[in-house]
Amino acid sequence: MTTWKEVDTAFLSTVAGFDMMAGMLKQEYTKQQKIVTLAAVDFAWISRKERVYKSLWNHVLPIYQALEATSRPRDKEARLQELAKTRPEVDFFLRLEQRLFPWIQVQRKTSLSLYESFHGRGFVFCGGDKQFQMMITSIQSLRLKLHSKLPIQVFFMGERDLSVKRQDYLRKMTHSIEVLDITQHLDNDYLRLKGWAIKPFAILASKFEEAIFIDADAYFLRTPELLFDDPGYRATGALFFYDRTILPGWRKGPEWIRANQPFMSNIPLNSRSFRGTTAHEQESGVVLIDKKRRLSALLSVCKMNSFWERDLSVYQTFYGDKETFYIGFELVQEPYAFVRNYGGVIGELNPEDDQSICGAQMHLDYQGKPLWWNSGLVKNKNNDDYRDLYFGYWMSGGGNQTNRELIIRDEDMKAKLAYELDLDSADDLPPPEESADPVWDFLRGCMRGWKVEVLPEDEAERANSYVVMDKISKRAESLISLGKGVDPEGDWESFR
Repeated sequence: MTTWKEVDTAFLSTVAGFDMMAGMLKQEYTKQQKIVTLAAVDFAWISRKERVYKSLWNHVLPIYQALEATSRPRDKEARLQELAKTRPEVDFFLRLEQRLFPWIQVQRKTSLSLYESFHGRGFVFCGGDKQFQMMITSIQSLRLKLHSKLPIQVFFMGERDLSVKRQDYLRKMTHSIEVLDITQHLDNDYLRLKGWAIKPFAILASKFEEAIFIDADAYFLRTPELLFDDPGYRATGALFFYDRTILPGWRKGPEWIRANQPFMSNIPLNSRSFRGTTAHEQESGVVLIDKKRRLSALLSVCKMNSFWERDLSVYQTFYGDKETFYIGFELVQEPYAFVRNYGGVIGELNPEDDQSICGAQMHLDYQGKPLWWNSGLVKNKNNDDYRDLYFGYWMSGGGNQTNRELIIRDEDMKAKLAYELDLDSADDLPPPEESADPVWDFLRGCMRGWKVEVLPEDEAERANSYVVMDKISKRAESLISLGKGVDPEGDWESFR
């Protein structure tokens, strides 16, 4: 269902309509209820309800916007609730939203007033005490080295997550920054947020219309604002990045998607994970979403990261929040774009193999130039190697092949492709026009298989300056941990 029509409103007054609404408005669970089965988190059913909700939302929004405006959003929401007494589709919308996304109702009664509050562009960060040091460096790299002036909102999950002293440091260390407790904006009794799950909710709760989410351990070589000019983002209002090609032969994720989303775009159907070449399709260290264009899709992503949904289903299948972004868009059939290249590497030449590079996962812009990386500033945190990384080289992660559908490692897929091409066997498949994806050695943090590139001198200087900045962040974290005084402004004077 895409467009709500008068005939749909009339249907709500029929017996079949009452039955349909009764099924969709059934209370799956309450705030404190403990559920132990998957019956309440059937995503095939949830996605159907979300698509009906999206159609209703697009229908009710102009009705809401036509209501008399006041300085208090809740006055306008109260008028909409009064209107629902005589408009069955408005009533159905309000009740369905409360069932699907009850955590919205803290400062607001509907997503419509939330929608109207979005404005401008900005950066969104999340972090607690454990991410504090990295987050300082990441934010200050934007302000002091890349000279970005976009406003910043940092979200945390209560004082037990980010201490008051650390909150104060963040607020005072730079301009145009807000530090916000997400539990004051969304109902955490439903969400019970922890770890990665906060990320889509922080994007939702932020005040920005166009939000760039940045992980605490992500760093840019050039200003992130360049991403707003990406043709894929401009066309769809959502831009994602691919992960590295790693851990082939994974079946669980594609099976989950097929079971819960029988109708999908060509993106997952042609993805590496569906072809069996990788376990991690998306990297969520940086995410761009135009929330006024893609609010329904963002709500769908949030739903996948809600408490019972993530603990009983999603996180049992996928590694945290990463895949939930593009899958959430698929569930409500909303468009999105990926930057073409897969995750690559930035760092040092491997002393044991000058055709490989060891370091952090790096991502290119739409023009194929290095733009940002995540996993921090150390050699390899996955192998407890916390030596400062030297940034001098990079390697693409692939993704530019013009004949990628032939670069597969799954024999069943090869046989199917051979049949479609009317070949006698998979052995007769023509070779790919370019080499396969480079190989990522996860434990060593090294990649080989494509050309070793030298990082431009100015970008190498900038990247390695972040290592120097991180020493200031480390000192601030140490002093705060010891209960001593710190000077958030004076600490950074040498970089201003």
